[in-house]
Amino acid sequence: MEIQISGQYGDPLSSKIFSPLRIELNQCFKKNISREYFNTLIKLAIVLRVSGEISDFKSQGAERLRYWKKDKVLSIDLVFFESQWLGVDLSVVRKIMAEGIKECLNLMIERAVKLNEVVDKEALMEGIENALADFLE
Repeated sequence: MEIQISGQYGDPLSSKIFSPLRIELNQCFKKNISREYFNTLIKLAIVLRVSGEISDFKSQGAERLRYWKKDKVLSIDLVFFESQWLGVDLSVVRKIMAEGIKECLNLMIERAVKLNEVVDKEALMEGIENALADFLE
């Protein structure tokens, strides 16, 4: 099972700020999420949609939670307004990103529980907490 973060960026500056954070976050999850926590799900996928000068995604927060039964994946979008990152200190962006990721994962786990997929919720939550703690260090 893996947690994978990908991104869609509204302009080159948003990509320059969020892409390295996304890569670092993926590494934190890879290090801390190492077991099977679900019956059949193989991936929790979060897409960062970061509004910028070229593309404005016109919303904020977690949205569009989807279950891809054939692929055994839960996915969700995490949308950021331009005002959440433009001219904001990187440590604040990092914290906002971690909080959003945690919200998304909580929603995904709730959905997985409804789908009767969760095998070891406690261990999964511990791995997520450890990954986010590593990311925030």
